[in-house]
Amino acid sequence: MKVTLSSLYSRAGLVLVWALLTVVALWTRPLIPIDETRYAAVAWEMWLRGDWLVPYINGEPYSHKPPMLFWLINIGWAVLGVSDWVPRLVTALASLADLFLLGALARRLWPDDSRTAHLVPWMFYGCLIIALFATTLMFDLLMTVTMLLGLLGVVGAWREGSWKNWALYGLGIGLGILTKGPAILIYLLPVALLAPWWMGTRYPGGWGRWYRNTGLALLAGICLALCWAIPAVIHGGDQYREMILWGQTAGRMVQSFAHARPWWWYLPILPLLLLPWTLWLPLWRSLPALRSEFGAGERFCLAWFVPGFLVFSVVSGKQIHYLLPLLAALILLLARVLTRRPDAQAPSRFAVALVLLPFVLIGAAVAIAPHLAAQRNWPDWVGALSPIAGLALIAVVLPWAFLLRRPAANVWLAALPAVFLAVLHVTVLRVASPAFEMRELTAGIAALQDQGKVVALSSQYRDQYPFSQRMNRPLQLVPEGQELAWARANPEGALVIDHKGLTDEQRKAAQVVQRVGREDSVLWSAAALVAHPEYLGSERVERNNDLSAAD
Repeated sequence: MKVTLSSLYSRAGLVLVWALLTVVALWTRPLIPIDETRYAAVAWEMWLRGDWLVPYINGEPYSHKPPMLFWLINIGWAVLGVSDWVPRLVTALASLADLFLLGALARRLWPDDSRTAHLVPWMFYGCLIIALFATTLMFDLLMTVTMLLGLLGVVGAWREGSWKNWALYGLGIGLGILTKGPAILIYLLPVALLAPWWMGTRYPGGWGRWYRNTGLALLAGICLALCWAIPAVIHGGDQYREMILWGQTAGRMVQSFAHARPWWWYLPILPLLLLPWTLWLPLWRSLPALRSEFGAGERFCLAWFVPGFLVFSVVSGKQIHYLLPLLAALILLLARVLTRRPDAQAPSRFAVALVLLPFVLIGAAVAIAPHLAAQRNWPDWVGALSPIAGLALIAVVLPWAFLLRRPAANVWLAALPAVFLAVLHVTVLRVASPAFEMRELTAGIAALQDQGKVVALSSQYRDQYPFSQRMNRPLQLVPEGQELAWARANPEGALVIDHKGLTDEQRKAAQVVQRVGREDSVLWSAAALVAHPEYLGSERVERNNDLSAAD
């Protein structure tokens, strides 16, 4: 395939925008509880143990996720050294891979349409939610990499029929299972099963051959995942085996033990996930052109998106980031729509103002927030913001009022979220960082561990401590209602408890008090709690007394 100079410039510009946001994000903010600190803690315990087979957290097998992300983080640490930016760099690199893979998929779907292949990576990164998650330690953009590999295999099998494409499809399935479990099948299986509909013609080898190859590739992907899963369940114990093979998937699908939401929850969320493109009027004005050219590539995108969206809507557990891989299907369609629009038609001033409005409103909110923080009881860091930060965010948006009326307006709009978020990191998240790091509390825990003392946490534990202080010993977990019993049994130890409010007496008696959101995380000495049970708070004291009476 011929690579033009304009294509090289486009890719270089995309990498430059990606690098800007990535460098600024890694520089300005730490890992944020709950998810980022938890996944870093799992990777850290894998690093300490040297055990790449069964992930652990706080000394217990971690069955919530397969090990691919933790493997990649450990590889990054082995190459670049242990730091808190390496885990987020893994996600950032995955997002960059997504952009190039999505462009490659567009070229395979529409070989004669180079404009869509050039535009779609920009548009995907130009979704505000994608740019935000691109520097966040999560699984979904890495999952998107495995999904796109599998989809490239499906389209290649359609175009060429080579066994190598089926092997790529199986590889995508296997790596997807190792990344986030059987959920990869929701993204990859419907496309292959619905091939007779989206192809529109008979498969050259016959549909029996197509489905046989689909089954073989599926089996190969599962076997790849089992190369890890079988040894892992043997060494992980009975509970780990039950959860990793069935409990996690069944629990989230039928009656979610986490993030349970109604079936319609994704419907109002989806337009927000596509911002700013949902407010881009030239896109809506170009939609009629899609109906006249609704071919196999367009049907492929629907066969990819619609079944996945329906399944995730029916599944009990729902999170915004579950839909991120599916957004790629919609972005492919939207890019295809925009490339059908004549370049000579400059967007109107109203269209430009409308699409910039959310960014201006965010800037205005940041400017006003410090004045409202005290009366609204918002976290202390909000009050520490300067109103100038909000004005800076608005100032960043203003040049786009002119850029969006020039040629390549779609690319300029796609660059805005990354630039806006880069400035948001510098002006806002850098100020908020100390509150997320909880330096005083984690330093206090680490100091006690260095003295050989036992430190425990109540069941409100958010997995935010082990990696932040590079702790090499697990923390004990104490169920709510058993804090006093633990303190009496460990008089030399210390216990971390979250409180909604503290008296002056409690603050003086505490070893460390760290404000976290609207609560205070407190490091108590066990001796202080034994001597003054009332420091626990009236509700917690009642639970402790009830459990003691039951015993």
